[in-house]
Amino acid sequence: MAVSTGKREAILEAATTLFLKHGLRGTSMEAIARAAGVAKPTLYACFPDKAAIFSRLVEQQVALWRGDFLTALAGDGDLVQRVGAALVAKHRAAMRLLSGSPHAAELYGAGTDARLSGAQFRALDAELAAALEAELSRAGIVRARLLTQMLLAAAAGIGHRAHSPAELGPPLRLLAERLLRPELPPA
Repeated sequence: MAVSTGKREAILEAATTLFLKHGLRGTSMEAIARAAGVAKPTLYACFPDKAAIFSRLVEQQVALWRGDFLTALAGDGDLVQRVGAALVAKHRAAMRLLSGSPHAAELYGAGTDARLSGAQFRALDAELAAALEAELSRAGIVRARLLTQMLLAAAAGIGHRAHSPAELGPPLRLLAERLLRPELPPA
């Protein structure tokens, strides 16, 4: 059975809303079909189970987050400004999606269903770390790998402690400034 792109998108939108509201375990295929306005056979023609829907949603988010980070890293400004912007882009996107959901930990890979998303998030983190390290190396920073590890770990801590997306920018930009500026070779 061929399913239209519109129906597939409606299913994914409905699933996103339901997963954020009820969690992965609290959302049934029947509820997704009902919220998407499709029959269960249509839903199953698109996705064999909830795990497949969730995996597709994670793929979409990972692609968006990757694009936001890499675009900011290659954007305007000096290295410090671009790194700060990339860190902000990564953490704001995740916070915007998950804020207000009581199931954020489960959906972001820290819960019991981490097997469904953990590998994708680890691959994204590795890719972004490699891109950041390469950018620092190109700028002449000698300890690029160590600084990359420090930046990403500290940024994750700031991201977990922030209460709103607006709280992320200033500390993440300051982090980039304080860690990177002293390491840049003289102009």
